Amino acid sequence: MVRDVTSAVARRNSPYLFLFPVVLYLGIWIYYPIAKNLHLSLLSAATTRSTDYYFVGLSNYRQLIDDELFWRSLLHNLAWVGLSIAVPVAIGLVLAAILAKRRTRLLYAVVFFIPATVAPVMAAVVWGWIYNPTFGALNAVLKLIGLDFLQHEWLADEASALIAVNMIGSWGYFGFCTLIFLAGLQGIDPDIYDAAKIDGAGPVQTFFRITVPLLRGTLLFMLVYTVISSMKFFDHIYVATKGGPNFSTQIIAVYMFDLFIRQGEVNYASAMSVVLTAIILLLSIGVVRNLMRRP
Repeated sequence: MVRDVTSAVARRNSPYLFLFPVVLYLGIWIYYPIAKNLHLSLLSAATTRSTDYYFVGLSNYRQLIDDELFWRSLLHNLAWVGLSIAVPVAIGLVLAAILAKRRTRLLYAVVFFIPATVAPVMAAVVWGWIYNPTFGALNAVLKLIGLDFLQHEWLADEASALIAVNMIGSWGYFGFCTLIFLAGLQGIDPDIYDAAKIDGAGPVQTFFRITVPLLRGTLLFMLVYTVISSMKFFDHIYVATKGGPNFSTQIIAVYMFDLFIRQGEVNYASAMSVVLTAIILLLSIGVVRNLMRRP
């Protein structure tokens, strides 16, 4: 009897034993840093880089409200999200739809995916050379084909710098999008396309009426992933422009890095990090709710 009870308890508790390593890992490397960051955001110090903290409550968050550079950086982040969805995600979806029925689709997918394997720092350095107004390849090609009027100081002009840097990220991201959408398209029954063709649907109608709706789950994943990645973006912008010129490419991650590393404003940077996390969470929930809502 006692053995049966012991065996039943062991069976009931065994799932928790298997989950314990995962919970421990998440607790140490995920939840504890989040809690520590939240705690630091409620503190302050008499001088920068000092660890003699004292409690100030929501003072750091109130400072954010009056910080014009923070709001400008947030606006740039949102613009980056929009550009990342409008360019690489859209291009990846179209390319995947075009390649889906080709026998060489995997070869093309590998070719398109190659830029994603390039380190972001190296991509930013190389594209910085391409954008260079003096010896850069982009202006040289424009001059060669007779489009001299389009020559530009791409990273030095406030009007074009953010878009130019985003194109660096898009160049390395569209191949990943293509690969994911190709995987999603493999789950669509080809008979659906055959039926649509018999009914007289053209390529454009098939794309918008069949492909896009049936890729709802894949599209949801890509949009949420893009929103999260875009809001946390750092590498390309910091290497290419460091937030310049005149803060025209400043995003929150670069601003936090400057506060934390250069200025030693640990507590204010922590508050900014908490707000950024909350914004990412809200944007992700909004995307999920809108896409999961059935028409």
